Amino acid sequence: MKTRRNATISKAAFFFIRDFVEVQRVSFWRFLEKGLIQELSKRNPIKNSRAGFQLCFYSEHYQLKRPELTSKEAILRSRTYSSKVFVPVQVSSLICRKATYKWVLIGHLPLMTKRGHFVINGSPRVVVNQLVRSPGVYYSFEVKEEKEEFTTTQIRVYSADIIPIRGTWLRLEMDKKKRVWARMKKTPRMSMLAFLQALGYSKGQVERQSKWFRILQRSQMENHPSTVEEAGKRLLTDIRQQRVKRQGQLEKVTVTTNLKFKQALDQIERQISETDAMWYFYNRFGNPLTYQLGKLGRFRVNAQIGNQLPLSITFLTPSDIFLAAEGLISRSKSASPADDIDNLKNRRVRPSGEMVQTQWEKGLLRLERLIRKGFRSNKRWPKLERLITTKPVNGCFREFFGSSPLSQYMDQINPLAEITHKRRVSFLGPGGVNRDTASIAVRGIHPTYYGRICPIETPEGRNAGLVNSLTIHARTNRYGTIETPFFKVYHGQTQLYKPPLFISAEKEEAIKTAPGDLNWSKLHFLGDTFIPVKLENTFDQVFRDRVDLVGVSPIQMISIATSLIPFLEHDDANRALMGSNMQRQALPLLIPERPLTQTGLEGRSVIDSGHSMETATSGYVSYVSSQKIIVLGLSPPV
Repeated sequence: MKTRRNATISKAAFFFIRDFVEVQRVSFWRFLEKGLIQELSKRNPIKNSRAGFQLCFYSEHYQLKRPELTSKEAILRSRTYSSKVFVPVQVSSLICRKATYKWVLIGHLPLMTKRGHFVINGSPRVVVNQLVRSPGVYYSFEVKEEKEEFTTTQIRVYSADIIPIRGTWLRLEMDKKKRVWARMKKTPRMSMLAFLQALGYSKGQVERQSKWFRILQRSQMENHPSTVEEAGKRLLTDIRQQRVKRQGQLEKVTVTTNLKFKQALDQIERQISETDAMWYFYNRFGNPLTYQLGKLGRFRVNAQIGNQLPLSITFLTPSDIFLAAEGLISRSKSASPADDIDNLKNRRVRPSGEMVQTQWEKGLLRLERLIRKGFRSNKRWPKLERLITTKPVNGCFREFFGSSPLSQYMDQINPLAEITHKRRVSFLGPGGVNRDTASIAVRGIHPTYYGRICPIETPEGRNAGLVNSLTIHARTNRYGTIETPFFKVYHGQTQLYKPPLFISAEKEEAIKTAPGDLNWSKLHFLGDTFIPVKLENTFDQVFRDRVDLVGVSPIQMISIATSLIPFLEHDDANRALMGSNMQRQALPLLIPERPLTQTGLEGRSVIDSGHSMETATSGYVSYVSSQKIIVLGLSPPV
């Protein structure tokens, strides 16, 4: 009975294992299919009203030219495996009815090979997946001491961080006196009430809608502004004057007495108009080109603060900030726990395709500036050959692949090293964690890692816990959330013949999940004894009719390299870590041999790495020699 059960598991595990390099390939395909068009569409149209010209990209009709060299030829000739990107462009006059239309070369796009890596100047390079904070609202607190006459009491000081995919981080914080403040990066803290007024709320509107208005009123400024326009002008004046004061601190000058700085502060106050303030706050939070929550961020913000805006609104609205401030005060009143940032529901993967898209966006931004400059200098009809060059886009790609810490030379010691490198997930890199200041909590193993990130395989040394590997069955969805498969359980019976459900860490919190190494009967019913389950990161034992999902395989929780260790369950975790790392350092043999003790995944890891030969059609191998292999194709069904 036990042998049959193990055979069932191994077959199911092998059948449901996804393509190991899918993480890399799918993300790049998504960039080619949607991301490239999206970034081009954001630039439309590029206008110059004074010169009377307008340029428009027809992004949906872009074409990639077939690469001049194959990936192998690019390695041999020390060239980049890339394709030329051609886009139809139209320049029209805003004054008269005149337009020119032409296909233009935008740049050379480095292409991903079918093995999931890039070839840059003849060197195979891998873009490592980065694990960053998901966009959304995060509540946290610090414990501070308040001294009284004879005693000191500890107070929780709460704060809320609103984190976007692109744009300014906004922090809402409370102090010891329960006053609420708003703060942006490198700006002085602002009164929450004045900040809401600057965003468009009147004081009466805040008073009507807020149930915590008295607390918001505590942060009133001296001579508090009465109108929306006055509030915006006052805050923008404080922000710009703070920059001048900071410059004085760097030069070790007393700003209040020094005549030069005193004049600069007075000039700032005179020059700022109400329109300037309105445009400043709009560009910071309301402009989709400079501030992006993304669809995932909008969904999470709606869920966390109770807003009901559509997913198409991917920028921050005044109602978001108002509700986030209300939630901050409510949490401080109820002494709620802080959000767990190490939980995988609060993290997302930035795959290689998204990073290439970011560089494409930077290149197009530089190109837009070049086009605007060309419009200003051209008095006659502009020529597209002079307006558009490949330098901006090519320069961005060259900088990223040449200097980014996430673009690395591919580990090519053996097929396992190569495939592990492509499935690596790193906390490091721009926008990530600093290895010198990373805490033990970030490096540790979180309960949500089960089935998503391997608890065994990680480097030894400074990067321990900061560089991890995806598990065998893990995949990332289009939002970058890591998911793992489970079989559904109906009244104690495992639904083996139905496709598994891929569950994220956030969905798994409210579901009782059992591990994938349980015994079941011939009819796939779980045992009558207590079954261990996980619910909301805690562990319990329940009867089989209370189980919701069961894992698809016993090796679901480990990575590829770890799964190649025979009798892993008898090893110490530190020894298994060393073993999984040292397997990637083994030199391949000239005459490969089948291992005496194997786990069954050796062949699959070599096939997915792209080192083995594959045929386009299925069939029987009838002849093999050093010169050729003959495969007899199967006849199609009648």
